[in-house]
Amino acid sequence: MEVRSKYESPLILDKIEIVESTFRKKETSLENLELGVQVEHNLTKIDEDRYEVILLTTVSDKDEKVYVNVKGRAIFSTEQENMNILEKNTIAIIFPYIRSYISIITTQPGMEPIVLPAMNIVAMINDQKK
Repeated sequence: MEVRSKYESPLILDKIEIVESTFRKKETSLENLELGVQVEHNLTKIDEDRYEVILLTTVSDKDEKVYVNVKGRAIFSTEQENMNILEKNTIAIIFPYIRSYISIITTQPGMEPIVLPAMNIVAMINDQKK
């Protein structure tokens, strides 16, 4: 079966995978814990119309009572050559998968799952380039 839309993206997700993850929780109270999120990325052209995106997402408090680190990798095909547009769009596509994975691995007895907020990818990338 094939589904078509006149709004199809020229960016095609060929493969996505979690290549590395770490979850640590110290045996202390996690009440009123304030977590921060850090996201690092790398976009590499691997051949004429294919790109690899690595997205590294870390969630932790300042004392690392809870520490989550997830590295995702995705391969995209496209004829788009504007690296700025590619960077933003590929990260916007892969981030929800990472976000979901973090929620799944933190669903532990005695712990409330970590659900990352939706993020403004464009603003994040612009801030990182400053």
